[in-house]
Amino acid sequence: MTRTLGPLTDFDVDKPTQVTIDDEKYLVIRRSQSPDEVCVVRDRCPHAGLSLSRGPRGGYENGVITCPWHNSRFDVCSGENLDWTPGFAGFTAPGWSRKLIAMGKSPAPLTVLSVSVQDGQVVIDE
Repeated sequence: MTRTLGPLTDFDVDKPTQVTIDDEKYLVIRRSQSPDEVCVVRDRCPHAGLSLSRGPRGGYENGVITCPWHNSRFDVCSGENLDWTPGFAGFTAPGWSRKLIAMGKSPAPLTVLSVSVQDGQVVIDE
């Protein structure tokens, strides 16, 4: 089943835009390296289930989104975890505290949706 999220031009380059699909929140990201390329990830960090787009810090830069809660970093197109719980609320914590901040959870990737641009429309495949 495919769903249209809207025109490509509705999504700013290098600024994750939150969309809701069946009561689940996702982030749509157009990358500046290729503005016609779109990535869609679940707006939920796999560490504690908190929003990636709302919180005390965090952000997006060069295809990487940082969790605003525990600073975990992820590639937005592959979902790959690049750094797991290195701090809290934007502040770097000492190396010994990573396991404590991780709360016993192992590194995990983001949920990534299959997405394409068809006739100028962003379309996901569910």
